[in-house]
Amino acid sequence: MKKIIAILILLTFKFSFAQINVEEIKKKAVENPQENFYKYLEIFKQDPSKLTQQDRNQMYYGSRFVAAEYSRADYNKDYEELWKIASRKGLSKAKAQKILPAAEEAYHKNPLNREILASMVNIYQVTGEKAKAELCILQNNTIIKIIDESGTGQNENLPICVITLDDMMTFAKPIMMLGRDFKQKDLKTDKSSMMTEYSNRGASLVVKCVGCLNF
Repeated sequence: MKKIIAILILLTFKFSFAQINVEEIKKKAVENPQENFYKYLEIFKQDPSKLTQQDRNQMYYGSRFVAAEYSRADYNKDYEELWKIASRKGLSKAKAQKILPAAEEAYHKNPLNREILASMVNIYQVTGEKAKAELCILQNNTIIKIIDESGTGQNENLPICVITLDDMMTFAKPIMMLGRDFKQKDLKTDKSSMMTEYSNRGASLVVKCVGCLNF
């Protein structure tokens, strides 16, 4: 995440960006979710490196247009019993083994949640399941790469694209911390998404939350 923030602030690092066509992604996900979401999700669960950039975009952003098995509300409900415990640095092996079955069930329902992935890495490292921990790290890094390659954030034609409001605030925070001149402006976008320009002391960043208005 530090790498992403540095790129956003400096706005000098260049990638080969793929335009995120939300309407096309939505159409494919809604019309054939098995082929255009679940197939990619299953590959992601086993080996994300086998997905192309187009596949990753269709899976990640398409997730906002299919019925979620495990939602943010579910995460919040499980927080005290699972995720607050799992995220602790001093997590004991006994506690990790106790919460592992429930944590794995939630993880397999939504491996696109970076908070869950971080917690699973912690659990697997404590229980000594190195291969599983490495897979979760790879999945997390793949999601970071998807976001990194979604756009520069320099204008509304190439926004940084995320899928949660929490992620929007994560990217807005470095701009916000530049001083007291922080401003945000809502920009016109498609019916299911929202896009905001964050600015402060000459620095600006455009972030689009794909499918956020669906939930």
